[in-house]
Amino acid sequence: MAKTTLSYLFAGGYLLGLLVAYTAVGWILAAYATPALMWMWTLALMVYVAWAGAGAIAASMLWVVSVVWIAAYTSATPLHVNWQGSTWAISLLGVWLFAISVVLMLAFAHPALQSLRWSRKSTFYRVVITTGIGLILGRCLYWSVLPGSSLSTSV
Repeated sequence: MAKTTLSYLFAGGYLLGLLVAYTAVGWILAAYATPALMWMWTLALMVYVAWAGAGAIAASMLWVVSVVWIAAYTSATPLHVNWQGSTWAISLLGVWLFAISVVLMLAFAHPALQSLRWSRKSTFYRVVITTGIGLILGRCLYWSVLPGSSLSTSV
């Protein structure tokens, strides 16, 4: 009984961690004014990693490095932020390290949730729904707190 309760607590915590991490990813993608095509590729890769697990780490890392290089090449800086070059570079490194940790967290979701004995398909759907909601929530949170929005004037 206690082991089952701990398994559910761990699984719930892991899914909550995925939700928070992907909310941050959605916020970061919105802050960098990511084009729709990059959002779609990110979603496609997220679904692929959720299904393939650790086998998709190489493709995921290629995507993360590509996105960071594109951001660096185009001198992407978060909207509404006036940063100096070194601050921007450190933030880009932080985003890159964060993205790698989020990919690894998603890649190892199935083994982490295996103690609940959910089927692979059931785990996949739960993980995709959780991370998808996180991305949408992060994007909405970013746009709701921009200067001039109804939320930012009440703060």
